Amino acid sequence: MGKGVELTWRGGEHEFKLTIDLLRALQDKCDAGPQHIFERLANGLWMINDVTETIRLGLEGGGVEKEAARRLVKLHVEDRPLTEAIMTARLVLMAALFGAEEDAPGEVQAGEVTTPTHSREESGGSPVSTSGAE
Repeated sequence: MGKGVELTWRGGEHEFKLTIDLLRALQDKCDAGPQHIFERLANGLWMINDVTETIRLGLEGGGVEKEAARRLVKLHVEDRPLTEAIMTARLVLMAALFGAEEDAPGEVQAGEVTTPTHSREESGGSPVSTSGAE
């Protein structure tokens, strides 16, 4: 739990990492669980703390001292249009929730989609009707 990701961000190269304790702190600051915060960031229904606290806590987890992390967030997130920082927040949270790209099994390349190879019957689904009747 709590995989990190190294990103080139406005403040330079930084490692961002959300440990379980930092995810709990993020949950408290945002009044939502990590997956819910991730979904809000993805669908445009984010709250300010979803962005600022994810990045700040990620910086702290990556080794930046608390005050330095606060200054970086103030300068590069709070004093700029917040939408510029959403992708960074999403990537930080994605690494914590799903792991880093190098943790993924197999040799999946960027842009590739992998799907399970279950038949419709194995998945419990029924055949799709192509007729217009209901």
